Parts: sequence; structure tokens; C-alpha cells
Amino acid sequence: MKRRERMLRDLDQDIRAHIEAETQDNIARGMSPDEARRAAMLKFGNVSRVTEDTREVWSLIWLEQLLQDLRYGLRMIWKFPGFTLVAVLTLALGIGANTAIFSVVYAVLLRPLPYHDASQLIVMNETTPRVGTVSVSYLNFLDWRKQSTAFAQMATVHQVGFNLTGVARPEVIRGLAVSPEFLSMLGVAPLRGRDFTAQEGNAGTEPVLMLSYEMWQSHFGSDPNAVGKTMSLDGRPFTIVGVLPPRFRWLDKLDVIEPLGVLLTNNADIMERANRGESVVVGRLAPGIGLAQARAEMDGIAARLAREYPAANDGYGVEYAPVRDAFVGDSRPAILILFGAVLFVLLIACANVANLFLARGATRTREIALRFAFGASRGRIVRQMLAESFILAILGGALGLAFAEGGIHAMARWIPSGMLSGTEVNLNGAVFTFVAALVIVAAFAFGLVPAVHSSKADVQSDLKEAGRTSSASAAQRRLGGALAVAEISLALILLTGAGLMMQSLYRLRAVDPGFRTERVLTLSLSLPSQQYSTDPAILNFWQRALDGVRALPGVEIAAVGTAVPLGGDHWRTDIVLEGMAELRPGDYPHPDMHIVSSDYWRTLGIPLVRGRWFTAADDEKAPKVGIINALMAQRLFAGSDPVGKRFVVGHRAKKENWITIVGVAADTKLYGLENPARLEVYLPFRQAPFGDMNLILKSSVAPAALTSAVREVIDTIDNDEPIAATSTMEQLVSDSVATRRVTLVLLGLFSGLALLLAAIGIYGVISYSVAQRTQEIGIRVALGAQRSSLMSMILKQGLRTALLGVGIGLAAALGLTQLLKSLLFGIGATDPLTFISVAVTLLCVALAASYLPARRAMRVDPLTALKYE
Repeated sequence: MKRRERMLRDLDQDIRAHIEAETQDNIARGMSPDEARRAAMLKFGNVSRVTEDTREVWSLIWLEQLLQDLRYGLRMIWKFPGFTLVAVLTLALGIGANTAIFSVVYAVLLRPLPYHDASQLIVMNETTPRVGTVSVSYLNFLDWRKQSTAFAQMATVHQVGFNLTGVARPEVIRGLAVSPEFLSMLGVAPLRGRDFTAQEGNAGTEPVLMLSYEMWQSHFGSDPNAVGKTMSLDGRPFTIVGVLPPRFRWLDKLDVIEPLGVLLTNNADIMERANRGESVVVGRLAPGIGLAQARAEMDGIAARLAREYPAANDGYGVEYAPVRDAFVGDSRPAILILFGAVLFVLLIACANVANLFLARGATRTREIALRFAFGASRGRIVRQMLAESFILAILGGALGLAFAEGGIHAMARWIPSGMLSGTEVNLNGAVFTFVAALVIVAAFAFGLVPAVHSSKADVQSDLKEAGRTSSASAAQRRLGGALAVAEISLALILLTGAGLMMQSLYRLRAVDPGFRTERVLTLSLSLPSQQYSTDPAILNFWQRALDGVRALPGVEIAAVGTAVPLGGDHWRTDIVLEGMAELRPGDYPHPDMHIVSSDYWRTLGIPLVRGRWFTAADDEKAPKVGIINALMAQRLFAGSDPVGKRFVVGHRAKKENWITIVGVAADTKLYGLENPARLEVYLPFRQAPFGDMNLILKSSVAPAALTSAVREVIDTIDNDEPIAATSTMEQLVSDSVATRRVTLVLLGLFSGLALLLAAIGIYGVISYSVAQRTQEIGIRVALGAQRSSLMSMILKQGLRTALLGVGIGLAAALGLTQLLKSLLFGIGATDPLTFISVAVTLLCVALAASYLPARRAMRVDPLTALKYE
């Protein structure tokens, strides 16, 4: 082969020399340089063709060498099955974990949204210092759309819900009420049927809707003739005018969308500027306009509206988020932290496999020296060993994909849908591409350094028997030690993060939520306004529901309320205290309002601080009463007893609307265990009937077992009334910390894996060192060295490696744990106790990993050791 290569090279050079000489002769004859070269090439042949043929031969030669390397690599891998099994499993764990987490990263953060030019879509809410983020007033939206030039289009999106009736089992379906231009602005066309018309954005329009693709499949069997049919929602017939495409989604799961005009027709209060329901505004930036420019314009519009309508807009601004951020919410930091953690695990795995390669390289020094002696180049040796690395990486990647598939299924079951933004996590083309890239990177990461190291063989020394334990082995030990240090450093960073998350979650779960969670069940119901349009009808339903549920075996006490702590459904409004001086509209107290029955606090175990609870006497005929929470009593009535004081809801106080405070309840963690208490006001449900309520019961049995019995009670009252959601209070508390819990579990799992791999790495380095120093140890024993001193020597070697890794890891962890700040509660990102505990744990593990090789060194027989090699 070498002769063929030399012949091709000489032929190429010879032809080029003849062409150059002929060109110079032609120029001497009076030809131009271009004419001279063309004539020379015609005489001696097209050099580009010769070069092309030469390159083709070279390509064939390179391919033949590559195939030889791969075949040889396969033989070597097959020759060492134990080494292969350990290396492949180690890589599979690292690649599998990375693949599973990347599938989440891609689904939530990278997968293209199903909208045209999604980067130009901005989601807007209103914001106020008193509350934070709130929904957008519909009348403010109209002014935004009219006055803004930075946005080419703007649409409002309201969350709505319906009771689907006229079917075997009534159910609650979720939907959106949208401006007619909403879909066209997103660049979404219906799969079937038509889009909404401009007229359907006005009040008075006929009730029409579009089905989600899933709803079309599940309720209409993908019937192509579904368009034109009707659905009974809240007792009204809606005509189906279209079906949405399969991939369409908007912030949360949805079943249908209706045009805004239908919502306006049935909700007159939406036309009040101070009304802020469950809505956002989405806008498409005009060509050439950036978010900063749009922000400046919208801030100016919001300031003008605050001056023009102070009662509704004083203190209100605009909050902006690219549509991707609106989908992701608060889960981005946790997902990125987990992705960084699994990358660390893969680096540790690669370091482990690299150490395996170094250890095995010690047994191949004579083989490599012989190949050098027969003329192999350093590049060929490196390429040969990298071929083995790629084979192992491919095997590890294939097995890692199988691990990832199982991991994805497991995550889909227990990761909350909110953390995944409602997206489906699966293996797809992007994930396979990532795995392919990961395999290549991993192969170089664990194969290149050992390959380069092996290519530096001393041929004469390695061909001698004594040369097997020469200085090259010392270099291998140093390199292996450096890799072990890196493993320990990375493992310490992961363990520190997991330790901080563990303490944070423990402290969060130790927070008193202000209510009891044991054996409490909540069921959410929404009474349709068509059937329950009067207060007596609403009161009759809820009273019958309470009476029926209280009679169920196992139910100790039951109540109804518009909200439960951590439930997510809240209503706030301004109040005016009797005798309060007139304030700016944005400065009035703005508490959460709850409409509840008399047993609400006893059912949830909320203590009474002062005064009394509501009673059956606080009905529609009695004077209006209310109960406030302790924070409100402290903040608004400092130094005085609030019982007996009066307030009115809204800014216009009327004598008949005064509400007398009769009690003070303890504070509750309404918005999450990590959030402070808020101002709260409770009103009796008989004095303020409300259709959307939660049925709450405390039982002496497992609360979930009562769901079907409660369902039967509701059916006896109204068999068209579905239960929207069911949950125990324990589950609500658990869900409120779900992101932190999932992050902790996965980070703990990855940290444990990293710790195991680091321990194996230290064990491998010390074991290799002991094996290489067998002669030295035998001589020490023969000269009278105590075996305890040998153990101490080996343990010190492991401890030095661990101390260096811990030192580097602590320095890195001090900076990297700052990324966890947003997920921590009650603990700093540099908590000394956590750092010290993790460092001590790693040092103990390192000593334990060094102990077995040290024991083996103590048992070395001097006679056998002196004959070693």
C-alpha cells in the first residue's frame, strides 16, 4: 500500500512538473500565460482529472484503513469482555440520563412553537405593586390596540370553562374566548371548517366554537362532518364551525375556543374597566420593531390610561414576556439545572472510562511498541485507539437510548404537567441528533487523551521486559489521578446542589400552612348561569349538596367556599373601611375575597383568633357580616379590636352595603408555602351567593374513597352538573412544591450516580497504582516495612487525590450553586453546613474506595512480588 501511495504521489508531481515546463516554453514562443497553460494541459492531460483520480485513490486507501481500524477495534473489545461491559454500562448511564433530560429540554425550551414567526409574539399582562401580575382589563386592551403602533396585531385571550351536557356523563371542558384575529395572527389555520369572522368578535353574536383536535377525536370520532353540528355547553347549543390542527396549544390544555363576542354577550361586567378576569393579551411586533421599543411605547400608553381612569388603572403597568417564556413559566431554571447536572454525570462517566483505557493501555505497551517498530505513525496509533472509543461510545449510546426511553416514561408519570408546559416528551429526530452528537463528543472525551498518551511510547524501553513499569507507567498514574480529581470535583458540585435542595424542601414542608391537610377532600363545581340565574336557585343547590354530603358515611364535616388555600382560584377587590380618609384609587386595601359556609374554617382546621365564626343565622335576611384574617387585623387595625368595625366592598360606600366584622381567622398560605400571607376577607355564602364553588369535606376514612359517593349526591340534585376537579388538601400541598421536589429527586439521583462513579474512579486509580508498584511494595515488606504503614501509604494517596478534588470542587460549587437561588427556601446558596457535610462525605467515600486496594497491598507476598514481571 505504501508503494502505491508513493507511485501516485510521484505521478502527480511528474505531470505537474511537465505542465509547468511546457507552459514556460509556450510563453517563450510568444503565447499569453493563459494560452500557454491551456496548451500545456492539452498536451499532457488535465491535471485536475489526475488530481481527482489521485484523491479518489487516497479516499479508498483512507476508507480501507478505517475499516481495518474498526475491525481491529471490534476484536480488541471482544477480547476484553469485562472491560467492555463496564465501559458500555458506564457510558449508557451517562448518555441515557442526558438523553432523558434533553428530551425535556427540547420539548419545553427548544421545540418550535406551532406559530408563524413565534419570536415576534409577545404576551402581555397588567401588573400592580399591590398584587403583582394580574389579568388585562378588556377596555384597556381596546385602548392598547387602538393606540399602539409597535404591534402590527393584538388580540385578547380569556380563559373560559363550560359544562358539557347532553351526554352520558357530563364533564367540564376548558376553553378560550379569543379575538377573531387571534388564529390568523398566530399563523394558524383550522384543519377543518373556517376561522371566526370579524362580526363574531362583537356582543350579540350566535354561539359558535372550534374544537381542539383531541376533542374532535374523542367526542366525534374524527368525523369529517362534525363541522355544522352542535354541542350543548352550559345548557346552550353551540354550532361547530371548525377544528383546530393537531399541534395547536395555548399556555394550557384546551378543548374548545369561542369567539370573544359570545363571552361579551353573556358577561356584561367585562365591559367595566376595573374588571380583570382571566385574560392575557398577545401581540405581534410590527416589522423592524424590537421588544425594547414596544415596551417603551406600551409603558407610555399605560401611564396615560392611569391618568385618564385612575379608579381602575392607578398604579397599573404592563408586563411583557416572549411567547416562549409565557409557556415555560417558572420551570426554566429547574430544567436547565437538571440538564447541567446530567452533563456533569456524563463527564464523570467519560473520566471513568478514560481511566479504564489508561489501565488497559498499560497492558498494551508492547503491542503499541511493536506497531511503531514496524512503521506505524503516531497518527495511525491515535486513530486506531479512537476507533475503539467510537465503538464503545456507539454501544453505550444504543444502550443509553433504551435507558432514556424508560426514563422518559417514568418522568411522564410523576413530573407535574405544569413543569412540562403541557408538552409531550418523547424521543424524536432532534433527540436522536443530540444522542449522535453526544456519542461523538463522548468518544473524543474519554478516548483522545489515552490515545495520545499511548502514542508517546518509548519503543526501545517498552520492548524490554523491564520496560513495562518504566516512567511511562508513572505518567499514566499521574493522568489517572488527574481524572479522578476531576470526578471528585464534579461529584461534589452535584452533591452540594442536592444537599441545598434537600434542606430547602425540608424547611418548606415544615412551614405551617395555617390549615390542616389530613383527610380533607375538595371538589370543584361550576354552576351554569343559564340554569342558575337567580340567588335562590344557587343557594338551593349548595344547601342540598351540603346536606347530602354531610349524610354520607365517613364524612365528619363539610363546607363550601369559592377558594381553598393553594387551589389557585382567587378573587380580589378593593375595600373601604368606615371612617377611612379618601385615598388614591391604587392605595385602598385590596384583599382576597372568599365566600364560604359556616363550617369552612372547622373543615380546614383554620383557628379562630378573635370573635366568632359565621352561623346559620347569617343568612340573606340578616345584617351583612364578614371575617378578616390576622394579617389584615394587624395591618389595618393596629392597636385596636377590629370586631365590630365596618367596611364596604368597592369605592362607593352605601349605607345598606356596610359589612360588620364579626371575627378574625388565622392567616393561611393562600399562594404557596414559600409566599407570605395576604389580606383576606370572608363573606357568608348565603349573603353573597356564587355559582363557582369548592365542596370541602373532612372524613374519617381515606378521602379519595368518597369521590364516587359525592358524585352520586350531585347527580340526585342535577345530573347535568359535572365535577370539574377533585383533590385532597395533602395533594394540593404536595403539588405546590412539585417543581422543587422533582428537582431534588432527579438532582439527588444524578448526585448519587456521580458519587458512585467517583468512588469507582478513585478505586480504579488506587488499584492501578498498587498493581504497578507491586515490586516496590514487595521490596518494602522484605526490608521490614510494617503492613500498617503500607495501608497508611495507600490511604494517604487516595486521601490526597480526594482532598485536591474537594478543594477544586468547593471553589467551583461556591459559584455554581448561585444558580439554585430561585429554587431555595430558607437557606442560602453558600450554606456552610451543607458544604462541610458534602466535603466530609466525599472524603469518607474516597477513603472507603481506597481501603480495598490498601488491604490488597498489605497481603502482597514479598517472594511473589520480587518475581513480578
